[in-house]
Amino acid sequence: MATFSVGGLMSGIDYNSMISQIMTLERQPITTMQARQADYNKTISVYGDLSSKLSALKTAAEGLKTATSFYARTASSSDATVFNVTAASSAAAGNYSITVTALAQAHRIASSSVTAETSTVSVASGNFSFHVGAAGATTTVAVDTTTTLANLRDAINAKNGDAEATIINDGTGYRLVLTSKSSGVANPITVTENVTSLGLPTGPVAGGTTLQAAQDAAFSIDTLSMTRSTNTFADAIGGVTITLTKAGSGTLSVTNDTAAIQKKIEGFVSAYNDIVSLVSTNAVYDTKTNTGGPLTGEATARDVVSRLQGIIGSPVAGLPDSLRVLSQIGVKTGTDGKLSIDSAVLTDKLATNLAGVSDLFDATGGVATTVWDYANQATDTITGSITYRTQGLGTIVSKIGNDISTVEARLAKEETELRARFAKLEALLSTISAQSSFLTSLALPTGK
Repeated sequence: MATFSVGGLMSGIDYNSMISQIMTLERQPITTMQARQADYNKTISVYGDLSSKLSALKTAAEGLKTATSFYARTASSSDATVFNVTAASSAAAGNYSITVTALAQAHRIASSSVTAETSTVSVASGNFSFHVGAAGATTTVAVDTTTTLANLRDAINAKNGDAEATIINDGTGYRLVLTSKSSGVANPITVTENVTSLGLPTGPVAGGTTLQAAQDAAFSIDTLSMTRSTNTFADAIGGVTITLTKAGSGTLSVTNDTAAIQKKIEGFVSAYNDIVSLVSTNAVYDTKTNTGGPLTGEATARDVVSRLQGIIGSPVAGLPDSLRVLSQIGVKTGTDGKLSIDSAVLTDKLATNLAGVSDLFDATGGVATTVWDYANQATDTITGSITYRTQGLGTIVSKIGNDISTVEARLAKEETELRARFAKLEALLSTISAQSSFLTSLALPTGK
């Protein structure tokens, strides 16, 4: 709002300075409200951080809360030149004998040769068509008397069909080569229409040669003989992906990856400690300045830590007394509320009683299961306790903002009225001064 300046020519009073000082005093309630608003916004921000850390804890718990997610497997090949292998957590531990007798191959055929890539390959207009496999889609390209071998290759590839075209020079001439994009005996290339002069092993124009027959991979697992259309497959042993690389034999081993499991437990502990640290750091009360952190007095934040501590410290119902609390696997709570891990104890428990450690985390009422449920509830974007508290603080901040706007409007009006009053006073003083001068002039003797 525009203001006008009030001079003090008659009174000698600096009205503008006086008004500024008065308004500074009047604005003290606004300064106080703005400070409160800033404090509430800091608390909202820290609750945002707390929600993020609870989500991180929820993610860490998710990796432990079911048997499938808890277990980690590692797979190895005794001869990686014969086959490579990876294992998902669902794979069962065990050893398997693998013998590879043949690798899967894609069908590859070459045409009869021409003199150069630029040689024309057709004496008439028409189509060159083929399909891969009995049910494959037909790829068709148009050719005419100007189509060169290179033109035909490029036209086939532009269709992005089920086979790729290349050109090779065998030393005596240039040949069109078609290679199926899918391996296996079920995916041969069949030329169905050919108005070119290029002979091919399949189709209406005889000639050319087969460079590589369509072939399935042939192998055995223990005493079971199997075939697959590709060299990489994940349906032979549950949870295990095998990639065949050459003929030969080897042993496939699937074992528990206790190092990976321990790393997941360490991640869970770290995520838990991040929450405890965030809340404790932001709830500190400074007795020297008599000021508290953003979470001082915040019952919601205290409840989060309290609930998590209760879960961590409680025994899991239904489990044997020998392994039903985290401290029994070396995970203990310190005086600062944070968790620490005795790696030697945890490593030993993972090696000697992996199933028991799994139950501790993923059984009904298990630590990870219960933590996940609580973190999921607390961070729910509609009904979560943190959501409720953040929304409540937001309402307070909005109300303070409205109060500030109300006071700002009142003070603006008050300042305008003060300036008007001082302006009237100055005008009155000017009038009195003028009258005084006039009366003085009347009292003065007149000269003759």
